[in-house]
Amino acid sequence: MTMRAILIAMILSVVSIYWQHLSSVIEGGSTLYALSTPPVPAIFCILLLIGAAPLLGKVLGKPLSKQELIVIFMFLVLAIPQVTWGVTEILLPWMTTHVYFATPQNDLHKITELLPKWYYPSDPDLIREMYEGSADGSVPWKPWLYPLGMWTILMTLMFFTGMCLVSMFRKQWADRERLRFPLLLLPISLVEKESPGSHVPFFRNPLVWIAFVLVFTHHILNVMNAYNPSVAALKDFYRIGAIFTEEPWTAYHNVRFFYRPQVLGLAYFVSPDLLFSTWFSFLMQPTSTVIADVFGLRQDPSFPFSVEQGSGAFLAMLFVLFWVGRGQLALIARKALTGDPSIDDSDERIPYRWSFFGAIGGFTAIIIWSHFSGFSPVFSIPYVFLLLGFGLVYSRVRAEGGIPAVWAFPFNEHKRMMFQLLGTRRFIRSGDASDLVMLASYSWMGRGYFTSQMGYQIENEALSDRFDIRTRRYGLMAVLAFVVGAAVAYYATLSSYYKFGAVTLGGGTTAGGGNVSNARTQWEEIVGYINNPTGPSRNRNIAISVGAVVTLAMVALRFFWLQSPFHPLGYAISLNYGYALWSNFMLVWIVKLAVQRLGGARLYRQLMPFFLGLVIADLVAGGLSWLILLAFGPRALAGY
Repeated sequence: MTMRAILIAMILSVVSIYWQHLSSVIEGGSTLYALSTPPVPAIFCILLLIGAAPLLGKVLGKPLSKQELIVIFMFLVLAIPQVTWGVTEILLPWMTTHVYFATPQNDLHKITELLPKWYYPSDPDLIREMYEGSADGSVPWKPWLYPLGMWTILMTLMFFTGMCLVSMFRKQWADRERLRFPLLLLPISLVEKESPGSHVPFFRNPLVWIAFVLVFTHHILNVMNAYNPSVAALKDFYRIGAIFTEEPWTAYHNVRFFYRPQVLGLAYFVSPDLLFSTWFSFLMQPTSTVIADVFGLRQDPSFPFSVEQGSGAFLAMLFVLFWVGRGQLALIARKALTGDPSIDDSDERIPYRWSFFGAIGGFTAIIIWSHFSGFSPVFSIPYVFLLLGFGLVYSRVRAEGGIPAVWAFPFNEHKRMMFQLLGTRRFIRSGDASDLVMLASYSWMGRGYFTSQMGYQIENEALSDRFDIRTRRYGLMAVLAFVVGAAVAYYATLSSYYKFGAVTLGGGTTAGGGNVSNARTQWEEIVGYINNPTGPSRNRNIAISVGAVVTLAMVALRFFWLQSPFHPLGYAISLNYGYALWSNFMLVWIVKLAVQRLGGARLYRQLMPFFLGLVIADLVAGGLSWLILLAFGPRALAGY
């Protein structure tokens, strides 16, 4: 972890953040690639450094080592997400929509009265200019410094606490359970310059170039189809549910068959039982609706409450992770509390004492911070626990399954889960709705990249193991990457908002784009709860319990029957992001069964470069599309 590697990473982070922001927000690039896992600019930067290695060797005096390239990659994957829809681009509207969109009819002023003063700038004209654009396009930075500084402290505490938490599970997952971390095949293959499964240099393997040709042909045909619908193309998905027009088969009406090369490629490295469980569990949801309709059992139109089942599944998996890792966690606690010299943590990037007290101390600091902001510990403790707990389970999904999806967890369900279990009436005490409003003010962190960054943190530790990077400065580097990313993201996003107007960006009109409308809708929902509080939701609570019981049953079944095809993580992710994964997983599951039957392990290894080539080609195609948008404008690809 050299100083030059950190400096190069910081420079590339600034360039990458601006590239991602301009392409996805200003020019309207696809959210699919804006929230890609790993970020598209991170892969481009590594390819750039590898391609420019001879020149860099002359300029720097010595070529960048493999370890330095990996450190740069680890820095980038933590810094770049701060500018995405899941962090800054949703935080800023969350802070201000209740002021800008307030009218006497919608009662949004009630939100403003209950939020702490640090939550947003106090000048309503300053906020209006953010949404409509200022006269000269300049940003009034001084009023923004205090609220952004306060938010950065809170976010850094969350980031640090999550990092310490996943660090406590590194040895259990990487050394004891030997999880494969499939997503790491991308940077490893590029840096090692060698194809997985063979000893041929990666970009000299013909299977890699066959994959590139197929992926680029797929995207080029889709662009041509966008210009001229008579051109035959696969597009991105096929709505197979459109053929179901009669009851009770309309339960399948919204089922779509997606094609995404990155997901297809990475699915090849996922275990067959996880692949099967994901697509099977997803299709079982509309099937259960059909069965209920046939027998007249469906009384609630929201049945089978898939999202609520997913929340219960994640809660159960959180319990399972702590139970399975209880031995390692006990060793960490003993080392932290007694300094037992027989417990060796010399190979850890974050010492056991730091991770143990960092996780507990960080969690405590967040609760104290929340208390002084008007958020009662009675509600802030379970909410922060859900945020970090679901992030830990998501990290396990990434470590074991390599799922390239930001939203492979119950996104935005932390708040709803508490409302369903307790009812919103419990959050209003003696007419004071501060707890209700503060819970909603934190809820943006449960929607996207913020929670899922814990996946990058555990993957970075696994990368450090792979390349023997054992410095104790990793924690400082990670926090530095987060803060640098947040600062650059604030600057880029606010500059664009005051220049163009936040309501016009991200596909918005007078009501704003997706991030603005989501924030406004959430505050209007909270006003509705203030005016008309609700009680617990019996049916949804039953669904949460069902999801937890099914997950625990799958865990027990795998304990007693090692060949069980039902994987609890497959069930959990199918309920949250299964609509975009199931078809890709089913296709690859069939392919892997055929490969194992026809050629066994040898053929499986020989085909690895092809599927990894699909992944890298798809990310490269996404990045090139951004360059085209920047050069020729948002309509250059006809909206594709």
